[in-house]
Amino acid sequence: MTTLSVLTNMQPNVALHAGAATFAFCLTPFVLWRQKRDRLHKILGYAWVIAMAITALSSFSISAVGGFGRFSFLHGLAILALWSLYSAIRMAIKGNIKGHQAALRNLATFGLGLPMVLNFLPDRTLSRAFSNESPLLGLTLMSLMYIGILVWRTSKRKDQKLRSILPLTRFSA
Repeated sequence: MTTLSVLTNMQPNVALHAGAATFAFCLTPFVLWRQKRDRLHKILGYAWVIAMAITALSSFSISAVGGFGRFSFLHGLAILALWSLYSAIRMAIKGNIKGHQAALRNLATFGLGLPMVLNFLPDRTLSRAFSNESPLLGLTLMSLMYIGILVWRTSKRKDQKLRSILPLTRFSA
């Protein structure tokens, strides 16, 4: 099956999920790494949050991923992503900008980056679309990119502890 046919034969719920995740993935550098926090940041931030919410919510319509009945580890990440979005928005409204930033950076790293790597496991749609002949190629490349992001994030915080992935427990105002 060719790359194009793998992508065009996706079920609509999977296509919505993949499209929203890809959109959020592409927006991530512009929203999270942009130094200037201006109107463009806010507009792109709203788009990113909506894309992440659609990604998380649409995951519940996908059940062919293994695990426990209809649900898997990835569905747990979707619940965590929705909670993180809620917490991050609440922190921004309350003026806790440091907590807001930490929650969204963690969400991008663990709620978007980790599932993106897992979607390149052999026999997954993205893995087949990326390289049907070499099923481990996409997984290897995504894993290396993810490790690079983790190393970069850790090196930026040498003097700080990595903040909790559960923003409510540490950053509530």
